[in-house]
Amino acid sequence: MSKGFKICPLILPFIIGIILGIIAKLIDVPYITSRVPLFDDIMGRFGIWVWAAAIISILSKTALLAAVRSFVFFIGMLAAYYGYTVLFLNFFPKSQMILWGGIAMITPFCGFLIWQTHKERHYADFISSLPFTIFFTEWYLTAFAGQYWTFSTAKDELLLGIAYLCFTFSLLAFIPTNKKRLFSLLYGLLISIILVQLIQAEIIANPYELLNI
Repeated sequence: MSKGFKICPLILPFIIGIILGIIAKLIDVPYITSRVPLFDDIMGRFGIWVWAAAIISILSKTALLAAVRSFVFFIGMLAAYYGYTVLFLNFFPKSQMILWGGIAMITPFCGFLIWQTHKERHYADFISSLPFTIFFTEWYLTAFAGQYWTFSTAKDELLLGIAYLCFTFSLLAFIPTNKKRLFSLLYGLLISIILVQLIQAEIIANPYELLNI
């Protein structure tokens, strides 16, 4: 009974990871992404994975379980995505696998941090703002950085903005108190503005360029 209790909380995040990984792989084809760029902008960025892992971590009963469950989620996602790529498409994207494998290695620490949202401490407000920082920064850099807008692209970027708003408000619903939600949003917006300015000034590298390696 005790062993089953420890294993069961890990099954759901693993299954969710597999499902999202397969979905991401199935829509990651030129025929679909050229017609609906929104799919590539969402599934090919960090935001949706941070969103899912953050919710999984917050809903965990302990910080240790949050660390393990977030890691298991990423393992399921990457196993499904790259397993499909290698087995069925006979393609081995070594650089991308190394990049996302490295990201998976730090997810236990990230899950442990996000779980601290439950604590009534000021630093917990800062920690809970980190996913929102990623949402805001990623949306701005994807929607506005280095491209000219047309009616068609404006529609796509509007839809992308709506998607990130959905990530934001759905994640806010899992943060314990209204005060913590407010501070999380404010900190996230402030940090993202600073990051965007630093990236545009080329003081720090654009992390999203790594996705094109």
